[in-house]
Formats: sequence, C-alpha cells, structure tokens
Amino acid sequence: MDIIDFKEIGKRIKIKRIDLKLTQEKLAEMTDLTETYIGAIERATSKCSIETLVKIAQSLNMNLDYLVLGTNINNVNNRFSTLMQGMNKDKQKLYIELCESIADKLK
Repeated sequence: MDIIDFKEIGKRIKIKRIDLKLTQEKLAEMTDLTETYIGAIERATSKCSIETLVKIAQSLNMNLDYLVLGTNINNVNNRFSTLMQGMNKDKQKLYIELCESIADKLK
C-alpha cells in the first residue's frame, strides 16, 4: 500500500488545472515537463517525484499540503466549523475540549 495516493493527487491537479483554464500542454510548458507526463500524473499511471509535485504546485498556485494530502489549514478549519454548526454553546465547548484532549494524546 502506498502512503501517497497518486490517484487523488492526479485528480486535484486536473481539477485545479481546469479551474485555471489551463491545458495539459500549457501546464507542461510551465513546469518543463511533457504533456504526456502531465496526463500520466493526472491519471496516476505514473508516479512523480517530490520535485515534480513542487513544480506543479507552484505553477498551479496550490498549497503543497493540499496537493499531496488533500488538507490544508483552511479546509481543516472549515470542516471543524461545519461540524460545530447547530451545536449549542455547551456542546461546542465540550467538542473543543475533546479535540484538545485528542490532540494532546497525538503529540
């Protein structure tokens, strides 16, 4: 089992590239890679190096944490906010205390 999910990385690259209205060819030019290689990365038929991921992340103006792991501080904060919606203040306080306790154990 791979620790890095190249299939998910490829999906995130493709989504961001399309959002920016870039072709695979244009992204290849921006990263000094080939169009074929960009396509292979997006389809996860080829694994790439950290150096390549950094080039792609920089070219797409993406956070490297988000590209590789699918998380960054903004979407983590949004997720916690979403989970707390609809809770009264006492339950929110309990939820935060539980999260803090778990975080302390994971350190």
